[in-house]
Amino acid sequence: MNRSPKLQNQKARIRLLEAELDKRDRLIGVLREGHNIQSAILEKSLVGYYIVSDGKFRLMNPIVMSYTGYLADELINKKANFLIHSEDKEKVKKYRHAMLGGKQTTPYEYRIISKQKETLWVMEVVASIVFEGKQAILANAMDITNRKVTEQTLIESENLYRTIFEATGTMASIIGGDKTLLKVNSEFERVTGYPKEEWEGKKKWTELVLKKDRPRLVKYHRLRRTNPDSVPRSYEYHLINKQGEIRNVLSTVSLIPGSKKYISSAIDITELKKAEEQLIRQSENLKELNAALKVLLKQRENDKKELEASISSNIKELVLPYIEKIRQTDLDKNHQTYLDLLESNLKNILSPFSHTISAQYMSLTSREIEVANFIKAGRNSKEIAALLNISSRCVDIHRYHIRKKLGLNNKHANLRAFLSSLSSNL
Repeated sequence: MNRSPKLQNQKARIRLLEAELDKRDRLIGVLREGHNIQSAILEKSLVGYYIVSDGKFRLMNPIVMSYTGYLADELINKKANFLIHSEDKEKVKKYRHAMLGGKQTTPYEYRIISKQKETLWVMEVVASIVFEGKQAILANAMDITNRKVTEQTLIESENLYRTIFEATGTMASIIGGDKTLLKVNSEFERVTGYPKEEWEGKKKWTELVLKKDRPRLVKYHRLRRTNPDSVPRSYEYHLINKQGEIRNVLSTVSLIPGSKKYISSAIDITELKKAEEQLIRQSENLKELNAALKVLLKQRENDKKELEASISSNIKELVLPYIEKIRQTDLDKNHQTYLDLLESNLKNILSPFSHTISAQYMSLTSREIEVANFIKAGRNSKEIAALLNISSRCVDIHRYHIRKKLGLNNKHANLRAFLSSLSSNL
């Protein structure tokens, strides 16, 4: 009877032990399953996971090793911040502290230096955990270098576009298919006098155009979408600025590929048109002045002919008769020669010979012209030397220079005959 309760107690303890063992087995299974899931996440995740304790790497998955270029043995137990770019270390420390303290929930970005000395960008979030009985940090990080490069390229492209759009020197605007001005630049503001905020996305370009020009430009707008070849690429029109002034504009319009928008580039040519009109007026004035000048030149030519006729008449009537009377007096040979030369020179004044010598042969000296006159009058070198009180040798030198300057040195032309022909040919 006494053995029965003891046996029952032993059986009860055995059942409790079996229940505890079963509970432990289930817990081990759960832990094993959790470990397998954790291992799968760490090994198969597309995101880098790593654990940091006491400031050192304790564990990481292959993704971390793939973008850093280091093997696990090269990272484990090494200071975790050695990968961080020197300029970003303080920033990362600040972000991690804020996130662990619950003050920041959004991921943060920073740069790391890979084993190959490449600068890479990562995006990271961290959480506080216990690892091997110690407080630790679980971080998951993603390599976003390609995205950052793309972003930078887009930023540079946008900056380039904005710079070109603003610095083009023309009144540039992007226009929607409904004629709305979607974007304008500072030159638009300068020419029209309107601030861009008053027009962008709010008004149509037709509101700026002079009423008489609108039908033509609206027609261009319509045809540009149906028959672009029928529309001139550049054309002129008039716009009215904020001050009510009419400005002449030369515009070039092009459709933006793949959209219903187009870009317009326009130049204010008002001053150029005014200058053109001024030039036209000046041209008309010049035509009138040219006609008047022709009249004056013709009158001058007539006056010249009248003067020449008057001089010729006076010499013939008032001078030559007296030379003839002097010739009839008793003169010695030298005086007779001088008189002949005087008569000859006066007649030369009445003929083109002097003009030919002075105009066509400006290189002759005054002495050479004197010698040429005597030669034309039929005097020989000895006679010319006596009349000019120089040697015959000197006269011959003058003859040589005259022939050379008149282009007769290598010709067998008679100098007197040539000089006489100058007047007879005119």
